[in-house]
Amino acid sequence: MEKQILYTQVSAENAEHCHVFEMLMYAYIAELNQHLERPLPEPFQQKWIHSIIAMQGPCDRHLELCYVDGEAIGFLYGKIDHEDHKGYIKPGYGYIMEFYVKSEHRRNGYGRNMFRRLENLFRADGASRMYLTADPVTGKPFWEAMGFQNTQEKSPENHLYLYERPISGIDFASGRLMPLDQNAAEIISTWVYETPYDVYNFKGASDDWLMDTSTWGTEQFCLMDGERILGQVACQLDGTDLWVGWSMAPHLCGKGTGSEFVAQCVKELRALTNHTGRILLRVAAWNRRAIRAYEKAGFTYVETIQDEIAYSNHMEDFWVMALQRPVSTASET
Repeated sequence: MEKQILYTQVSAENAEHCHVFEMLMYAYIAELNQHLERPLPEPFQQKWIHSIIAMQGPCDRHLELCYVDGEAIGFLYGKIDHEDHKGYIKPGYGYIMEFYVKSEHRRNGYGRNMFRRLENLFRADGASRMYLTADPVTGKPFWEAMGFQNTQEKSPENHLYLYERPISGIDFASGRLMPLDQNAAEIISTWVYETPYDVYNFKGASDDWLMDTSTWGTEQFCLMDGERILGQVACQLDGTDLWVGWSMAPHLCGKGTGSEFVAQCVKELRALTNHTGRILLRVAAWNRRAIRAYEKAGFTYVETIQDEIAYSNHMEDFWVMALQRPVSTASET
């Protein structure tokens, strides 16, 4: 079974991480030099490595070491292009600048997961497309397998062909339900939604419940994709019914994937709580976007009640919706 990768951002302030990255880069460059017609000269190599480290800091620039069982197996490096960047740029695109997996760790699925990690980072940064230049020997077959296509255009910097692909929608099926913790709660407390969904803002609202540590891991959770928060999830058992509530991360909203988010939350909650009975929720009657997502995920209307939008002191109509007990499947004989 593939082991979990731990991702660690490199910064100039952490000498140990910088040293690990430098050693990996030398191995990476040595492999590139075997495949390129114009090898990188030695005096340039250290300067290049140190310049990469020095450029870290902006939130949309990602240089991460990848560890498995405490061993650094490679790194990923990508950024969002901006008009004021030097060199060849595609403004607004995610640019996969460097990407490396040690040879002894290839063909284990790590490269694929590292790519998905970088794609998720680009998506969170707001990019819709990404590009790269590929090592013609080891890089080209890998990136083509990841869905990149040769544009037939060459980079004026390294004279390698440019490969592009759109950034795919987020894969909620990879989300895992984890207990809410201090770091996640603090991030969620800053969430702000566009109008009219700003009534659900966490930022500026009373956080007594969100910060109630006694509920973390029992009633309050977050749906996580690695280290990235996909949504906040809450549940409470009432007899044989499980009442739920959730909030998708703001940057993921409005993309037509709400039902996928709901379905994964339900799947994870059932697995975590072993609850096989009915699941109930309440949703503001005017929130047609959420209702459509719930209906697509299998929820049906039960009744209309009067309730309050949290922290608003304003009563209005809410729908109660239910997801019935899942149908059992016959066991194989």
